[in-house]
Amino acid sequence: MRTVSARRLGRIAVALAGIGGAAWVAFACVEDPHRRTSREQAAGGGGPCAAEPGQLPAPDCNNSENKCESKPGCVIDETRCGSKATCLPLADNKGKSVLDFRIRRLNIAAPPALTGELIQNTVVTRGIDLAEKTCGEQGTGLFTWLLRVDKANNTIVTGGAPPPTDAFGQGYCFARFDVGPNKVQPITSKIEFQNDTFRSLDPQNVKIPIFLNEQIDSVILLPISDVRIEGVKMTADDNCIGNLNEIALDRDCFDDSLCAKWTTAGALGGFITLEEADSVKIRDLNNKSLCAFLAGELEVCSRDGAGKILYKGDFCSTDKTAGSCQDSVWLAATFAASAVKIFDGAGTVPGCSGVVQEVDAGVDAESDASADAPND
Repeated sequence: MRTVSARRLGRIAVALAGIGGAAWVAFACVEDPHRRTSREQAAGGGGPCAAEPGQLPAPDCNNSENKCESKPGCVIDETRCGSKATCLPLADNKGKSVLDFRIRRLNIAAPPALTGELIQNTVVTRGIDLAEKTCGEQGTGLFTWLLRVDKANNTIVTGGAPPPTDAFGQGYCFARFDVGPNKVQPITSKIEFQNDTFRSLDPQNVKIPIFLNEQIDSVILLPISDVRIEGVKMTADDNCIGNLNEIALDRDCFDDSLCAKWTTAGALGGFITLEEADSVKIRDLNNKSLCAFLAGELEVCSRDGAGKILYKGDFCSTDKTAGSCQDSVWLAATFAASAVKIFDGAGTVPGCSGVVQEVDAGVDAESDASADAPND
């Protein structure tokens, strides 16, 4: 099935309600060997994308059919969008010690239920792709995940961003605001280089904001705990993580499952508890929760007499291992990214100012956001 067909299913929005008060478990100081990506995985080598609970996929895995045939017709404005021979960088990191990137493709590898057309293409890819046909993309650009790599101090800052007012000129700023009891802000981790590839060393929790429209109060949150980033390889000019494959685009600038539009060059993963997943709603599936989607149930996950979710996840939030208490699901993906401008929006941009936002975090947050969302 073509990606464009999936997009025509309509917009799927993911809404998080009522996660305030959830107990976040601190990561262990001693590294668990079961949570390490093997050297073979880190080295890549393509192949289909899959990841066992607690593991990350090969950074350059590829789920396409590898049937790439040139389909002329999509015209990319390189003056505006950057080199199509590399990764469409919107800025230049060359010669800098602090390198700024925006994820341009996020390919879900686990859990298997989220790797299909519905979630991968209509939710994730459409949200990340810019609303810029001249850049070979026809998405919404409302889902932004930023990376700032400091090679001098061996650190990485990562987090979401509000919709930009000028992505090509001013660029993006890291989201910093509160939604009820939930603090949205980037996380900083130490990184370790091995030759030209790096990985993060201290897993942390992050809440990634996703917006239904350009207004800050349309925000919904996706909480990911113990986020790890590994196998990240940047190009020699430091402008790309992975690269664009232009021949994957058809004349309308859409790509499909026959040929991978992006070659990824990094992997990330973390877990989401089932309690949190039961509060994440998929609007176009009659508000079915993410937990119910994973469990194959109708609306929300079934519970026992004590209120405990009956569905068993593949990961445990307390001992950070596969199986065990089964109160969580493991999320893993690969990514490609390109250089962008990241500016300090403190005091100037509402979503990056640190000012508390008047946004509901309760059960009606989704309906409020839905009312603001434009019709497709």
